[in-house]
Amino acid sequence: MDKHFRAFVAVARHLHFTKAAEEIHITQPSLSLLIRQLEEKLKVKLITRSTRQVALTEMGKAFLPLAENVVLDMDAAVRHMRDLAELEQGKVTVAAFPSVAANQLPPIVVAFRRRYPKVRVQVVDGIWNTVVESVRSGEADFGIGSRPPVMGNLSYQEIYSDEVMLLATEDHPLASEKSLSWHQIMEEEIIVLSPDTGVRQSIDAALEGTGITLKPILEPALVQTAASLVSAGAGLGIILSSYLSAIRMDGLVAIPLEKPNILRPVGIITRKDWVMSPAAKVMLKMAIDGLHEKPVAAA
Repeated sequence: MDKHFRAFVAVARHLHFTKAAEEIHITQPSLSLLIRQLEEKLKVKLITRSTRQVALTEMGKAFLPLAENVVLDMDAAVRHMRDLAELEQGKVTVAAFPSVAANQLPPIVVAFRRRYPKVRVQVVDGIWNTVVESVRSGEADFGIGSRPPVMGNLSYQEIYSDEVMLLATEDHPLASEKSLSWHQIMEEEIIVLSPDTGVRQSIDAALEGTGITLKPILEPALVQTAASLVSAGAGLGIILSSYLSAIRMDGLVAIPLEKPNILRPVGIITRKDWVMSPAAKVMLKMAIDGLHEKPVAAA
């Protein structure tokens, strides 16, 4: 009905069929047909027309502001969609592991904002189930995390694997080791992230059935807290390699852990039925490209 409303507004503006037809770039017979179809649809007479003049009926006068609003709203909607398509405005929401949100994601967001300053970017950082549920619910356009245990309507594309390492003070007896096995640290006092974090769940799953049991003395939720406790001499910490550049490493060393070598996959989580905006598609590509540059573990 958009063309019918535009035809009526043009006639009401000019009170002249020829001029109205020229304005909306159609022939006069086509304009007359549109007006007649609109009147039939509304079941009222909107315009009176004689050989000498064109005038609005009382119904036409009452209908005019409504029709003008429809045309204005349609024009605004078209402009809005064009703006979105051209990345002139809009919003992108990314859910990510804290390790990714604190390390790899910031330069990606900065690069995106420099290219598209009018697009708002929101980052939801949280443990693995927060990331998954943000994508599943539609709160986030896509997520960066581990493969969801239950896929359902989600898709997953692995980008790299994050290595689990040991964090120790420089004066610890094990600090000079180039690598350590999990058996070698079984009797040590260990600081490991809480059981509801993706890191801890990856570790517990990898060690299950190996006969290796740890003795966690502290289980903080945040890696920064774990690093501070290690730095204070509370024990040895277990940390992901991607966190190393995001914490203060003064007086600390990171040592690879082997037998088993535990890797946590990191990738892109999307919803199969989610229609991404042009802005989200660009951000997704930039995220994939940026994440392919695997974080380097600090020595």
